Amino acid sequence: MGIETYDSLSGMMLYSFNMPIFFFVSGFLAYKESMEIKAIGKRLWQKFLFLVIPAVVFKVFMDLLHGANPAHFLQDGMGGYWFTITLFECFLIYYLVALVIKRSGIQMIIMAFIALAGIGLLSLYGEFGPKLLDMNRLAKYFQYFVFGLLAMRYKDLYEKAMNNEWLKAAGILSFFVLLFIINQVSMPAPVFHALRDLVLRYLGTFVVVSFFVCRKEVFDTGSRTNKLLTSIGRKSLAIYLLQYFFIPSFMAWPEWIAGMDGFTVHVISFAYTIVITAVCLSFIELLSNSTLIKKYALGQK
Repeated sequence: MGIETYDSLSGMMLYSFNMPIFFFVSGFLAYKESMEIKAIGKRLWQKFLFLVIPAVVFKVFMDLLHGANPAHFLQDGMGGYWFTITLFECFLIYYLVALVIKRSGIQMIIMAFIALAGIGLLSLYGEFGPKLLDMNRLAKYFQYFVFGLLAMRYKDLYEKAMNNEWLKAAGILSFFVLLFIINQVSMPAPVFHALRDLVLRYLGTFVVVSFFVCRKEVFDTGSRTNKLLTSIGRKSLAIYLLQYFFIPSFMAWPEWIAGMDGFTVHVISFAYTIVITAVCLSFIELLSNSTLIKKYALGQK
């Protein structure tokens, strides 16, 4: 709806933690103390069915709908569905390390080393590897997946840090101060990207994750709001698959939006988000009537 990624304060704030938290939570939930070979193979296959197959199905149909070569994703990548491939690659790396290294502590050291190596490659080359594998985004976000693994591996220390009042105060203040500085102050490009793409993202992730950890009892209740949030959360992949499928048809927004102030645009965008989520949920219920579509197109169990 016209709110660009980094062209506004709100856009910069939201994009500082949206994908980092996605990969952090994925790593947090992926961690296991130990895994047998059979269990690793089973989990990897489930992740492939859940993440890769539905995204490919929607990408192929999207390209067919717009007259493009349905196989061109093999060369040009997955477009807006990139995160499904990247997340699968994160699981693949973790499971391979777990297959070779049995001690969880050493696993975490190896995973941290791989994450650091990826950041180094990204800083040197920017883009590398086949577009389908999207190695640059893997290098960018794998660190947050590892951060999630470490948080679960050392859960007591992690929760203590999330609840520490001094850390929370420092994190919140640092996040908003840095956000305003980046948005208002001119600085050399390397410094700007280091602050925006690394420091701000870690601060944003800490602030938002700490908020939910410190209020987890609120979200454990069986209220209607929590049940709705849980239902939407479990269908979040299917919602994204559907809404991105239709995005090309709704890319242009009405001209009258261009003349509105920022606050009004944000309100309209928020309302649009609620409507499109409700529409997607309705489509999901309809499509889920077929078990095959539910499993292989929507990534639902």
